[in-house]
Formats: sequence, C-alpha cells, structure tokens
Amino acid sequence: MKGNYKHIAFLCGHFKREKAFNADHLERSGWLRGNKSKEECDVSKRYYYPEFIDFCHSSSIDDGCVRYTRSVGKGVVITVDVRGNSCKFPFMVKDVTLYLMPHNMVLYSVRVEQDAANLDDCSSLLYALRYIDAFRTEPYNDFYQVAIQPIVQVYDALKYHSLQDTTQLVENGNKLRVFQVINASSCSMESLSDEEKRRLLYKLATFSSITEKAIDTPSENWQTTNIKCYVAVFESWTALSMLDSFTILAVDCESQTDNWLDNYFGQIYIQALFQKVCLFDFNNHFKQALKVQGDRSNSKHVTGLVKAFEGFERNCCFNRISYNFLPQLISDAISCSLEINDEMRQLYHVMAKERTRNEEASRKKMNSLLLAISFLTLFSAIWDACSMFNEMMSFKSHFGSTFWGFRIVGLIIAFIVVGVLVYLYKRKRGY
Repeated sequence: MKGNYKHIAFLCGHFKREKAFNADHLERSGWLRGNKSKEECDVSKRYYYPEFIDFCHSSSIDDGCVRYTRSVGKGVVITVDVRGNSCKFPFMVKDVTLYLMPHNMVLYSVRVEQDAANLDDCSSLLYALRYIDAFRTEPYNDFYQVAIQPIVQVYDALKYHSLQDTTQLVENGNKLRVFQVINASSCSMESLSDEEKRRLLYKLATFSSITEKAIDTPSENWQTTNIKCYVAVFESWTALSMLDSFTILAVDCESQTDNWLDNYFGQIYIQALFQKVCLFDFNNHFKQALKVQGDRSNSKHVTGLVKAFEGFERNCCFNRISYNFLPQLISDAISCSLEINDEMRQLYHVMAKERTRNEEASRKKMNSLLLAISFLTLFSAIWDACSMFNEMMSFKSHFGSTFWGFRIVGLIIAFIVVGVLVYLYKRKRGY
C-alpha cells in the first residue's frame, strides 16, 4: 500500500578526473547521453538566460555540463541501525547520472524514491544513505551493487589509480549531498500550523528525528538566523537550502515535481554545486602552490592556476540565471547555503596576495636592473671624464703612463661620486 509521503531524493558527490573520458566506452557500459535537444533548449531560454542553458546542456565538457544517465529501476531493501534503532527501509533506485564538467570535474547523482508511511522514514533513509563510509558494509550490499558500483567503474576509468576506498568518491567531505522533494497528502498535513510546518522542514533538511526530540534536533535560534536560505512563496510548498542539502516539502503538488527535478535540481542545483566544488578545488591548489616561494616552476604553476580561474569565472559563473523571480530566488538560496561567495572572496584574497608578491618581486628585479644600468652609465661617464682630462692634460706627462693616469683619475672621480651619494642619502634620511 502506498504511504502518505512520496519521497524523491538525489544523493550527490563529486571527484576530479585525471584522464580524458571515452564516450564510446561509457555508452557500451550502459550510460546514455541525456542532454536536452536544441528545440528543448530554445524553450528553456524563454525562462532562463541563454548562456546558463548553454552551460547546463553543453555539447562539450570544455564549455559546460555533459550528462550521461544509467537506468537502474530496481527495488532495494536495507536494514540498518539509525539512532540506536534497527530500521528496515524499502526504496527504489531509479537511475544514476554523471555530470561531466569543465576543469576536469565530475559530479554524479543517485536518484532514490520511497513511498513512506511517515516522515521519520524519509529522514532516516537519507540519514543512512548519505554516509559513504558505510557503503562497503553488509547491510548496504544491494544498494552498493546497483547504485555505487557503476560510479566506481567510471571513477576507475577516469583515474590513474583504481578506487581503494568508497570515501574517495567524495573528494572533499564525509558524506553525499542531498536534494530531496517530499510530497505529502493534504490529510497528513492539515492539522499542522505554519510554524509547525516550518519546524518540520528544518528537521527534514537536517535528517533529524521527526516525532521524537533527539540530540540532533535543530534549535529555534538556528532556525531564525538562516532566513536567507528559506524559500516560502506559495502555501502549497516551502524549501530550505543548507550546505549539504536542499529540501522541498510540498502538499499535493505532484504536478510540480518534474519542474523541481529537471530545473531546480538538474540545472540550478547542479550548476551551483559545480561552482562550489570547483572554487574549493581552486582555493586548495592556490594555497598549496603558494607554500613554495621562489621556485620558477611553481611560479608557472600559479600563473596557470590564475589563467584557469579566469576562464572558470568567465565561462562557468552566472550572476543571474533567469528572467523570472522564482528560479532566481531558488538560485540565490542555494548559492547562499553553499557559501559560494565566501569561496570566491577567499580566492580573490589569495590571488591578491600572490599578485602583490609578484609585483614586489618584479619591482625588485626592475630595481636591480636599473641599478646595473646606473653603474654601467656611471662607469661610462667616468671613462668619458677621464678621456676629457687626458685631452686637457696628458696623463702620460703627469703620471708617467696613460694606463695609470686613467685609473688614478677614475678612482678620484669615483670616490667623489660615492661621497656625494652618501651625503645625499644621509640628508634624505635626516642623519
């Protein structure tokens, strides 16, 4: 019997590829390319900015996102311990999708669906599935085989070394991010006030216990200080974006599901998540590169990183994405929760320090060059002065030798010049 809650969730992770991907090999392995057709993109461009759509459904991974989906369509049952209780969860793994991105970044998502009798089942299922450390344990065997093993095969094909541990499937972090939609029946929600629905949304977004007060129940203070990530435009559904989750709680809104999954997840969330992990990767590489100072090869590496980031900022970042307010509102909430602006500011700060260091190094080189030129000019001037004095009075007649005459007069002039420079320097310093 179907439950009161239709639950659809995407478990998302990422890694960085080291090899070029082989489209033929992917397709022979059961992956189907899934980008929109030109006609579908043209329709989307009436709602979203053209450059955003071109990025989200690109024909080349150098220009944007190229998608490959592997259909699964298998039911899985896991029995796991959640918060000290042994729980049995039946659910469907519908498909697995790869998002091949610029800058060698690979994102992926596992789509799971669940007809739940209560919201605790929704929260507990994702609480159990998002921790990748547990995937190789016995309770997760079926889930691992149908959902994770295809990703592992792609990982091995795109890396120089095969996967040793499932934790490597998320290169920064300890768990998969979650985008989830929970469609509730009106009868299950009609007794709740707006404030109770709001609290419920926070619990679902943090995968906390719904019916019982637990150690991980979110506080009232946290709920009131994160309003920027809360989207409440319609009475029929609300959304909350967090650093590791995006949750939509709806009442009898199944007609909206395709829009949420195709546009809010498939375009807005995936593009924002790519920005987040790519900026994090840039920040890490800059910090590591800047630890080594004065190395010529390292300086070239930093220069390469700067050029790569400039290309990323030019082609992969969008200040606004839509002509309509709601997609832009969703995008702003996701960007805020993923702290994309913070990552960008940190990167600008690191680059500004490197630019200052490079300018200082260039200034020192220029000063050294100018000093060398000044010495050459000084020696030339001393030589010319000696030649002039030799014309006025023969060095040979006064010093017995032109050779010694040039050197004695030259040294006298040099001492005078140095004395004048020292006097001017001390005067400038106030000595």
